[in-house]
Amino acid sequence: MPKHVDFYFALNSRYSYLAATQIAALEKECGAEVAWRPLDFDLLMVARKWDPFSGAPTSGQYDIAYRRKDVVRWARYYDIPLRIVEWEKYDWLRFNLAATEAAKEPEGCAKFSQAVFALTMGEREGRDTETVISSAAHDAGLDPRRLIQASKSSDTKSELHHAITDAVALGVFGVPSFVFDGEVYWGNDRLILLRWALTGKR
Repeated sequence: MPKHVDFYFALNSRYSYLAATQIAALEKECGAEVAWRPLDFDLLMVARKWDPFSGAPTSGQYDIAYRRKDVVRWARYYDIPLRIVEWEKYDWLRFNLAATEAAKEPEGCAKFSQAVFALTMGEREGRDTETVISSAAHDAGLDPRRLIQASKSSDTKSELHHAITDAVALGVFGVPSFVFDGEVYWGNDRLILLRWALTGKR
């Protein structure tokens, strides 16, 4: 029986993008089954009542210049594309809301989110928010109109808030995070420790 891992991520997180590119290999190599759990970075910071990016960096790891270099290093290590992210170009909350709706279909969230990452951070480029949602939904085999509507829905936003509250209760304080056997592994760079926990192999 596959070992179950919950993958908490946000589409407005470059480190989530990095980690997301490794999920398929993790499942194959470790005999794991990964459930994609969409959150929203900004709403998660509100829920945890502390944002390390508000004001001066609380430590070097939150320095913007350092993080830009760090994500580029990881992308080169993984041999994946990484573009300069145009944060102001898109409504990232709507992406996470659409992913919340996509999660209601088997493999819907994974396929939709991978497509959104590709269109906003990877090898493709979406023109605007609704174009990205529509294209990603199409790639995932989902109804674009349904996901666009969900991305504007107060009901979907309520579902996302509940998901964030539940995640925080489990000990999730940032993205990406993996929860396996009741333990939280935070950060793309903790994948090596998660693999060890899943397989017992170094």
